[in-house]
Amino acid sequence: MKTVVGVKTYDEAATMLRLGADELYGGLAAIPNHRLPAQSFQSMDELKAAVRLAKKMGRRFSLLVNQPSFGTRYKKTLAVAQELDSQGLGACIVRELPMLESLRALKLKARLTVSSLALCFNLPAMRRYKQLGASRVVLPFQLLPSEAAPLIKNPYGLETEVFFHADFCCANIDPACRLWNLTHRDQTCRFSYKGPGGRWRMPEANAREKMRAVYGFYHSGAQYLKIIRMNDFAEELEVFKFARIIDRLLKKGQSEEEFCRLGEKLYFTVSRHARSAWKKR
Repeated sequence: MKTVVGVKTYDEAATMLRLGADELYGGLAAIPNHRLPAQSFQSMDELKAAVRLAKKMGRRFSLLVNQPSFGTRYKKTLAVAQELDSQGLGACIVRELPMLESLRALKLKARLTVSSLALCFNLPAMRRYKQLGASRVVLPFQLLPSEAAPLIKNPYGLETEVFFHADFCCANIDPACRLWNLTHRDQTCRFSYKGPGGRWRMPEANAREKMRAVYGFYHSGAQYLKIIRMNDFAEELEVFKFARIIDRLLKKGQSEEEFCRLGEKLYFTVSRHARSAWKKR
């Protein structure tokens, strides 16, 4: 699968392109994009430079337009997309139908990608997005490979992108989740809470289950693998390198059980989770 990596500075973009990332994506702090401003490009000039660099190297840079905006912000979002389009923007990643229609009306050279936050869970939704000019859909975290398979093999010619579940998979419906918004600081879904019989926390897929998901998506034909933006770029580099190792392992053609066994071993030795595993020993 081709890797699609989130970046927030020109230097991060240049590093990921040098290391072989197939595509990049990012947001601009001045327009809504479903993350804190610190996780986005701070200036338009720096973002334009990253877009130009990606184009020069034959790669695609996608702009995040995956949060509702209104009034002057809506107009600014369209203006930013137009300006970046003139610099060689590859795509806009969109959540809301009105924004998708507005961007289509601008007749940009950039393609239109449906954000995972649009929650495309079935073929009728994919058909509608195709009618609105989309060329790719980022599938939501919550779809299992067996559920996603018909969407990945959709009859509309839409590309599909899945998250790198081997590293991270949110247990909640992201745009509808308010757990993080309670504090704007911590992932409250990862807290433990006192209840009958002891303390409880939201269950999370274990390493073997995460590997099984990656195997399933790969063999279902998913074309693109998405790596999320992170505050700590050094940590994101570890995730990217881990994803490349896993991709090479997938291409060797092992059985599902053998892949999951080896993948789980790698999860606790070469991924960013290896550090926390050692700390618990």
